[in-house]
Amino acid sequence: ALQAVARVFREKVRQGDLAARFGGEEFVVVLPHCELQSARKIAEMLRHAVAEHPIAHREQQPGGLLSISVGVASFPAEAADVQTLFQRADARLYDAKAKGRNCVVAG
Repeated sequence: ALQAVARVFREKVRQGDLAARFGGEEFVVVLPHCELQSARKIAEMLRHAVAEHPIAHREQQPGGLLSISVGVASFPAEAADVQTLFQRADARLYDAKAKGRNCVVAG
């Protein structure tokens, strides 16, 4: 499943963006020169793309599909340094999970 999600990210992000695994089941997508609203739209597009991608054993997942929860933060508008940026994005990721998963939370 992680490999399938990574493939979706590689296929869908713009040239110059960076998608990488960050921890166990988490990914980070860095979108240079991207305002918060555009980043939110890209996150929603990725969320839909993962949900629609034919992933093996997806029927064993809750609701019969594999979904992602996304936290979006913007630099420098919302954070003066990389550590704060990651903390904001991570807090929003947990907000998305608390809201029932399969959603995007941005500033």
